[in-house]
Amino acid sequence: MARLTTSDDLYAVMGVNYTASPDEIKAAYRKLAHQHHPDRNPGDSEAEERFKQLQQAYSILSDPSRRRAYDQLRRSIQPDPSPVFVDDFFSSIGEFFEELFGGRSNVVNISLERAIRGGPVIIRGKDGSLTRIVLPPGVKNKFRVRASDDPNERIFTFKILPHSVFTRKGANLHMHLSLNGLEALVGSSKTFTDLYGEPLTIEIPPNSTHGTKLRYKGRGVQSETRKTGDLLVNLHITPLNSLEIKILQGAAHAAGLMEG
Repeated sequence: MARLTTSDDLYAVMGVNYTASPDEIKAAYRKLAHQHHPDRNPGDSEAEERFKQLQQAYSILSDPSRRRAYDQLRRSIQPDPSPVFVDDFFSSIGEFFEELFGGRSNVVNISLERAIRGGPVIIRGKDGSLTRIVLPPGVKNKFRVRASDDPNERIFTFKILPHSVFTRKGANLHMHLSLNGLEALVGSSKTFTDLYGEPLTIEIPPNSTHGTKLRYKGRGVQSETRKTGDLLVNLHITPLNSLEIKILQGAAHAAGLMEG
């Protein structure tokens, strides 16, 4: 496969302007991925390479933090840059560890996003060597893979780092959502970006109580071999404070529900 380098403009790969909105990037990816998907082009190696390049580009441009980092890199690149792999700038760096039984193993820290999305990871060893591993989507913590079919090659163990919002249990994702008492009482909605870069709107029904769990089917971990899991949202509700109580009392007075 012709891998992307810093001399490749990811926006050009996606066929969009660098000012493109997330929705425009998503629409371009869907159109081009459908056009170049290997299933639509059996035996076409160029289409397969193009499809994989699109996946690489989209994995960066669809993630706000990775896109910001890429934009900074893109602005700093001089003409005719050296061919440094784009993956290197966005992959976890693994340090070499000897296992107790004497085998060789690289332990690589990766984000929860990378683990569930899968995709290429470039691992740089302490000796400066680079190894490219393509993770399947939905790998679990301590997923192990050998660099190649050669039994003498290193085995890599992938450790998934904690996420600030989501946790994984099997195929399901869990998140805690903090609400104040007023939001829980009257109901509200909150919009997030999920681990796949898709918008997710949580609808909180009126009179929700602390510990309520909301389930969003099909919004959990996607895998090539298992059924897609669900997202479970656990509501953490703080009691009404004095200001919120005054607001409710004022509304009750205005509605004629309270006297005095």
